[in-house]
This record gives sequence, structure tokens and C-alpha cells, in this order.
Amino acid sequence: MSPRTASRFIASASVAALLALLTTAPLGGPVAAKSPPATYVVQGVPGVELDVLVDGDVVESGVAPREVVGPLDISPGSHTLAFRSPDWEVSKSVDVAGSQDVVVHWPADAADEPIVTVFSNDVSAIGSDKGRLTVAHTAVVPPADIQANGQTLFTNIANGEFISAEVPATTYRVAVVPTGGGKPLLGPVDLKIEAGALTRVFAIGAPRDASMDAVVQVLPLPTSGGGTPKSVDTGSAGLVNPDGSINLARQSVWALVAAVFGWWPAA
Repeated sequence: MSPRTASRFIASASVAALLALLTTAPLGGPVAAKSPPATYVVQGVPGVELDVLVDGDVVESGVAPREVVGPLDISPGSHTLAFRSPDWEVSKSVDVAGSQDVVVHWPADAADEPIVTVFSNDVSAIGSDKGRLTVAHTAVVPPADIQANGQTLFTNIANGEFISAEVPATTYRVAVVPTGGGKPLLGPVDLKIEAGALTRVFAIGAPRDASMDAVVQVLPLPTSGGGTPKSVDTGSAGLVNPDGSINLARQSVWALVAAVFGWWPAA
């Protein structure tokens, strides 16, 4: 039986809905080679309590929406993780290795059952003055652009995609607009990134039933001083340069800072 860990939440409903439109995708960044396996499960289905099963055995029961359970006490290798409600049960084969989150959530369309998505956590060392942000889109919302301090940072982000970046630790002013521009759908609001930590945001729910929300999980990281890291995995979604062109998924952090975060003044 695994222990339940306390998850961190965004109190404001507007912040939760905003973060629901920031996105990530399955199997995101690299995992530090020597990191012990640490598998967490995230209950991303609003309005219902779920049982969590590993290889057919219940390891947690009555898990509430937004709750993070783990790390699970399971051995490395292939396991079947399942989530069961009174009305349905969904499962996925998961290779337990490194640090990862197994999220049960609704897909983008009006499906009868939720789906299960696995996100890998990049827990490698980071500069002591920086934080690593990975935001997973597991909510029922259309694609959107994300703006930071009035500039477009991420574009055309959809359910099932991810974005991950290393950024100076501070508070950023962000907003969500329809893809291509227009009146903000949400925000702008403040998003704090902690130094020496991995901040993971999981968007859940759907606007159609006013269940939009978000879960925030913060994991400590080893630090490597304040030097510039060699690379950063920016996920499956595009980054936008000042000239409007889109960067490819894997970028050096220097290019990321020069092209994007130079827009963001320190708090």
C-alpha cells in the first residue's frame, strides 16, 4: 500500500482554468540516469472518487479528484495500472523506470470513458537560480496560445501535448488567448516558479460542466550552481520566436532564453 502525498493546488478558479490551457505531452523530458523509480498517480477526473489498482490489486481506494498518490511501492519493470469508478475502469501498461506521473483524465472529445497518460519527469540537476516547468494538458479545452507579459510564448496547444522549459525562478504574468490571437480567454494571472524544483501542472476537467481545475506538484531537484544548462526539452508544442517563427521541440536553453524569456523581466 503506497502513502498518499499532499499535492499543491491553485486556489483561484481562473488560475486553474488558465493553467489548463498550458500543455504538455506524454513521455516528456529525459530522466536522470541514476534516479530511483518514482511513479505517482494523478486523479484528474472531476466529480468522482476512484480506486487505484496495480496488476489487479487495489493499492488506494476512494482517491478524490486532484489528489496525487505516491510514489507507489512497486518494483521496476512493466506493470498494469488501472483506475476504477462505479461506472467504468480504464488501465494502461506502464514501464516503471525513473520518475513519472500516471494521469487519468478526460480526452479532448466527448468520450464515454477517461484515458490514462504517462508523463516522464525530468529530475536532472538544474541551476540554483532556475526552476523547471512542465505543464500537462489533460483537460477538455480547444487549442490556444499562451502569452507571457503580452508576448506569445506557446502556440496551438492541444489536449495530450506538453511543454517543458527551464526558466529563471520568479513570478510570470501569463494569459490565454485563442490560437492566432484575440481577446484573452483567461488572465493575465501570476504563475510562480520555484528555484531548484520541478513544477508540474496538470490541467483537468471541462468548461462545459464548470469542472475546470488544475493540480500542481512540486518536486525538489539537485542543483548545479547558476550556470546555463546545456539543453532543455521543450516538449511537443512549438515555441514562438519574436519574429513569429516556431522553434522545433528540442532547443538549447540559451536559444530558449534569448528567443523567449528575454521578454520576461525579473520580478
